Amino acid sequence: MRLGLASGLIIAGLLVAPAALATPGQCWNSPFGGFCDELPDADGSFLHCEYTGFGSSSYRNCYQACLDAGGRLYPTDYDFDTPC
Repeated sequence: MRLGLASGLIIAGLLVAPAALATPGQCWNSPFGGFCDELPDADGSFLHCEYTGFGSSSYRNCYQACLDAGGRLYPTDYDFDTPC
């Protein structure tokens, strides 16, 4: 009973944990996914990669991104002439 309760609390904590803000040069990984941000380019943009899955069925999605004034990530792949 205690093991089930502890496992449930851990899983619930992982599901409701707040998303980390993207910051150039940082990575966050877990056994089931994560993200990695490359160092910024001269214009302030950086490559943001998100990982999901487990083992051999994992996937990666990468795109060029910038941070807005509130520190939130927005993609710039739609228009490469978009300055940060």
